[in-house]
Amino acid sequence: DIKGKGFFRMVYFIPYIAPFVGTAAVFRIIFSSRPNALLNSTIGFLNVDPLLWLSEPRGLFQLLLGDTIQLPIWAAGPSLALVVIMIYGVWTFIGFNTVVFLAGLGNIPKPLYEAASIDGGGRWAQFRNITLPLLSPTIYFLTLYSVIGTFKAFNHLYVLRNAAALGTTDTASIVIFEAFKRDTRYGYASALAILLLLIILVLTFVNNRIASKRVFYG
Repeated sequence: DIKGKGFFRMVYFIPYIAPFVGTAAVFRIIFSSRPNALLNSTIGFLNVDPLLWLSEPRGLFQLLLGDTIQLPIWAAGPSLALVVIMIYGVWTFIGFNTVVFLAGLGNIPKPLYEAASIDGGGRWAQFRNITLPLLSPTIYFLTLYSVIGTFKAFNHLYVLRNAAALGTTDTASIVIFEAFKRDTRYGYASALAILLLLIILVLTFVNNRIASKRVFYG
């Protein structure tokens, strides 16, 4: 048992239960493009020039290489603005995933590890033959949950998106919302929503087919 396990579970889970709009607004302040913003001021101590962060439409690889080498759009990587939003998503959902993984690990019977140790099984053998198979239902659930959640993500994207990013942060849900609300193209937006639903159903079906062969339910 890990000492303070309950405390760490609470700390990790707070970002997930906190209002997405509020935490996204805080991220927007931290990753502001202003030179005197919190993160730009911090990297300024390292003699790094201020970055545009959520207002940066250029790809991450293009930024790393500089202007001396011009990469094609498909090779430039995700925009820095999208990377910031991805960081927010990881920070938000890592607590939920951690708690679920801990619950899955807690359900694995300890006598299995003791028997494996007696038989001479090392840590890697125990992980490969005990932990991973018995944790596969949890991994399957989190994978499916993450895929569906990624496609339907909206709240934090809408708060963090910036017009200066030139649409590089717009996902399917944002495109559907803008087509419905801003452009009043109700039929087009409905068609996009149905198409998104079909894509999610196909991915879920593929995930289930893979899981039927690899997930071990004991």
